[in-house]
Amino acid sequence: MNANESKTTFSRFSTVTKYLGRYRWYLVVGVLAVIGANGLMLVPPYLTKLIFDRLETGSPMSEVGLLVLAMIGLSIASGICRFTIRRTIIWMSRHLEYDIRGELVAHLLKLSPSFYDKNRTGDIMARATNDLEAVRMMIGPAMMHIANTLVVATGALTMMAMLSPRLTLYALIPALVFPISMNKLGNMIHRRFLKIQEHFAHLTAVCQENLSGVRVVKAYRQEDHEIENFADLSEHYFKLNLSLGRLHAAFYPLFQLVATSLMLVVLYVGGRDVIRGEIELGTVVAFFLYLGMLTWPLIAIGWVVSLYQRGTVSLDRINQILNTTSDIPTGCAEPKSDEKSVRGKVEFRDLNFAYDEAPILNDLSLTVEPGQTLGIVGLTGSGKTTLVALLARLYPVARDQLFVDDIDINDWDINALRRRIGFTAQEPFLFSATVADNIRFGRADASIDEVAQVAQLAALAKDVDEFPDRYETMVGERGITLSGGQKQRVAIARAAMIEPTILILDDATSSVDTETEYEINQRINAHAEQLTTFIVSHRVSSVKDADQIIFLEDGRIIEQGNHEVLITLGRRYADLYRAQVLAEQLESL
Repeated sequence: MNANESKTTFSRFSTVTKYLGRYRWYLVVGVLAVIGANGLMLVPPYLTKLIFDRLETGSPMSEVGLLVLAMIGLSIASGICRFTIRRTIIWMSRHLEYDIRGELVAHLLKLSPSFYDKNRTGDIMARATNDLEAVRMMIGPAMMHIANTLVVATGALTMMAMLSPRLTLYALIPALVFPISMNKLGNMIHRRFLKIQEHFAHLTAVCQENLSGVRVVKAYRQEDHEIENFADLSEHYFKLNLSLGRLHAAFYPLFQLVATSLMLVVLYVGGRDVIRGEIELGTVVAFFLYLGMLTWPLIAIGWVVSLYQRGTVSLDRINQILNTTSDIPTGCAEPKSDEKSVRGKVEFRDLNFAYDEAPILNDLSLTVEPGQTLGIVGLTGSGKTTLVALLARLYPVARDQLFVDDIDINDWDINALRRRIGFTAQEPFLFSATVADNIRFGRADASIDEVAQVAQLAALAKDVDEFPDRYETMVGERGITLSGGQKQRVAIARAAMIEPTILILDDATSSVDTETEYEINQRINAHAEQLTTFIVSHRVSSVKDADQIIFLEDGRIIEQGNHEVLITLGRRYADLYRAQVLAEQLESL
């Protein structure tokens, strides 16, 4: 192995080795138990030789009985050691699996949304489950069996050499095929298992998307098409596994053939020597027993090679995520972190932003003073959501382009800043929990009275009073039991619960009727002095009371002012307002 390969291998396994220190006593005791279990089992074959020797010489049966009792005692002691092996090494692998899974999930939660824009949820879930299980099997069972194999092989070969160097030499000749076959088959397993895991990730992603979008599938009557598509993917996954299964099927017969060949050679040569009187029968019997002890290690090597190749493939896939860094820095060397001091002034200075080199915002300049409300309107794709997402630091911002309280946003501690920002996304996400738990997601210690208070602000309290268990009502996955408007109002209440300095409402009332929307706006305006509010909406009614309103087009501000000023200008904002007023009048007829 060259220096580069050694460095790559060390880097690959650093994900595992950094946790081994925590469980070093599991490993130490486990290795000692392996040595003890197999060391004890190396004695009975030699005792068998002594029993045969005693029987041939006519020694008293009491001596034979003592030797038999000794064999039974050694077997019991060896069994205790084998239990200890599993109680230590296997438990260690479970602990390591727990640690790596925790690290993986924690790392995933710290990655920016851009990572999830490029990676499918099903693929990530496959790595956190199936791949992690393969890594655990490599750390636990594979390590246990390779340790067993090394100790048994070393001990058995040593005893065989002591009994008969000549027979040992004959027995090792068929084993020369091992290194070549293991290397070739190991590489084949690695390549095939990589294809299996990649396809399994795709299969998981398709299944996850079908389940999440089941209502769309049903609405467009695509059940049969999706079933057929999933069946095709499953069949391909089946064939890939079958291909690997055939390879495994070649492993065990090959190793069994080698083990049988060893025994046939020893049987022929040893039997001939016994007939000639050149070796004692007891010696040949003991030699056969030691040779039999090598049979399972030979077969286990094939399994261990398979587990190792599977584990390294899966570990590489997990490391791909762990080695991915967030494109959003957490702050400078000494980030500003006193969130209580956030006043709420926001300034954009010639802001530019692009998704994968596609320009979204261009030379945008704007200042929002503490306590002011900014309304943001514009056509679809004009950059409204991107603008507020940058303020919440969901995507990276170049230096000297966005400031909070006259401090570059990159110099703020990201957690301190976000604790002062209440964010309601364009598509509200609710967890499979109660209404109360969803509202106090940002403040787990909030009392039920505080929950009810913010629900009142979001005009949700009347609806909750009609729920069977009021605030303890389960909302189902993604809030499926609630209407679109109710989900939006739960999201608004959740944002208000953290008592933010900056409140972002990204089209937060699009599914709410105009009367309820007016009620929500009035209650938010009552807290206007305490909040710097950003309201993104396609409805003019949502923003007309704002201190400032901007109209975005192609990532640029083309109109700016309050409602009266923009109506007086008679341009895009005024056209949008007149169109919506006319639509409301026609609906009322």
